[in-house]
Amino acid sequence: MGEHYSVIYTGQLRLGTEIDDAIAEFCRRFKVSEEKARKLFTASREITLKKALEEAKAEKYRQALEAIGMVVRLEPIRQESAPSGLSAGLSLEPLFDTESPTVASLDAAAQPSRAPTAPTCPKCGSENLEHDTCLSCGIVIPKYLVRQAADAEQTSYSEASASAKDPYAAPRAELVGEAQRGELSGPQSRPIGHGWAWIRRGFWHFRQNPLAWIIALVVWVVLSVVLSLVPFIGSLVITLVSPVILAGLMLGCAAQEHGDDFELSHLFAGFSSSVGQLMLVGLLYLIGVIALTFVLGMVGGGMLIGMLGGMDAMQNADPGAIASAMGVGSVLLLILVGLGLSIPLMMAYWFAPALIAMEGMSALSAMKLSFSGCVRNILPFLLYGVVGLVLFFLGALPVGLGLLVVMPVMTASMYTAYRDIYYQ
Repeated sequence: MGEHYSVIYTGQLRLGTEIDDAIAEFCRRFKVSEEKARKLFTASREITLKKALEEAKAEKYRQALEAIGMVVRLEPIRQESAPSGLSAGLSLEPLFDTESPTVASLDAAAQPSRAPTAPTCPKCGSENLEHDTCLSCGIVIPKYLVRQAADAEQTSYSEASASAKDPYAAPRAELVGEAQRGELSGPQSRPIGHGWAWIRRGFWHFRQNPLAWIIALVVWVVLSVVLSLVPFIGSLVITLVSPVILAGLMLGCAAQEHGDDFELSHLFAGFSSSVGQLMLVGLLYLIGVIALTFVLGMVGGGMLIGMLGGMDAMQNADPGAIASAMGVGSVLLLILVGLGLSIPLMMAYWFAPALIAMEGMSALSAMKLSFSGCVRNILPFLLYGVVGLVLFFLGALPVGLGLLVVMPVMTASMYTAYRDIYYQ
C-alpha cells in the first residue's frame, strides 16, 4: 500500500503573518471555535493535526493551512505503523477528531468541490495578485514556492538524520524556514566595526534593485510633502503612517535576503498586517515629541526667568558681556537637554517597526526591545551615526542628487542592523 503522512503544525507562522488574522481565517475556513483555534496557534510547539493520510489528501491539508500563514510539514509514516483504532501511545492527539464535522469542513476547504475560486497568495492568502507577484506582501510566488520546497526538503533531511542518531529522542520543534524567519535571540552587543558593516550591507540591498529603491523613497518623500501642506492633520498622518511605511521597506529588505526582488509595492506592504500596532508606535513617538517640546519649553522659560532675575544683581557688570555669556550657555544647555531626551526616544523607535512586522510584537514590547538593542550597541551606533552624517553631507552637495543613493542605503542599513543585533 502507498505511503501515508501526518500533517504537523510546527507552532510557527510565516513572516509577516498576524496571529489574530490567522486565527480568524482559520475559524472561517475550517468552521472551528475561536477558543480551539487560539489554543492551537498559541501552543508554541509541534502539534499533529491529522494522521495516516494518503499523500494527495495530506497535500491538500498542507496547502489549505499554508494559505492561512501556518508553517506545516508532512511527515511520512509506514502503513504498518499507522494507527488502526486509537492513536499510538507516544503520538500527540490530533486536534480534530477524525469523525467530527470539523474535518469534513476542513476537507471541503482543502479540496473545493464547487466553482474554482480566485487564486490566492500562498504566503498571506491575499487575492491581490499581479502576474506572479503578490501586491499585499510583495513576494514573487514561483520563487517563494521553490524556496518553501527546499526548506521542506532540508527539514525532512534533518529529521531523518536525527532519527538515525537517536530513534527514541523526543520530538523537537524545527526552525522551519530559518533563512526566512530565523530565531530571535534577543539584542546582542556587537563590535564597533559593525556600524560600518551595516551601511555596507545596506548598499548591497540598494544595488540589487536601485531603481525600485529610488522610486519608492521618492514616492514617499512626495507624499510626505503633499501631506505636510495640510495644516496639523497632514503632520499627524505622516507621524502615524511613517512606521507602517518603514515596516514595508523592512519587509522588502527581508524579501531580498530570501532571494526575491525589492518592489515598489513593498513601500505599502506594512499595511497588510499589524497596522494598528505600527501606527501606535507613531502615536507613542508623537506623544514623546510633545513631552520633549514641553520639557524644553519649561527649561528654556526657567532660564529666561533666571536671566531676567539675575540682571539686577549684576548691574555693575558689563551688560553686553553678561547677556552674551548667558545666551551661549542657555543655548548649549538646551541642546544638551534636547539630545539627552530625544536620543532615547529615537532608540525606542528605531527597530520597533521591524520587530512588529517580522515578529508580530506589540508596540510597547517592540519599543522596549528596540531601546535595549540600541543601548547594548552604543559604540557601533556612534560609528554608524558619524558615517551616516558624512554620507548625507556628501550626498547633499551635488544638488541633493546623491541623497537618491544615500537615503535608500541608510534605510536598508536599518534592516541589516536589526538582523545583526537580534539574530545569531
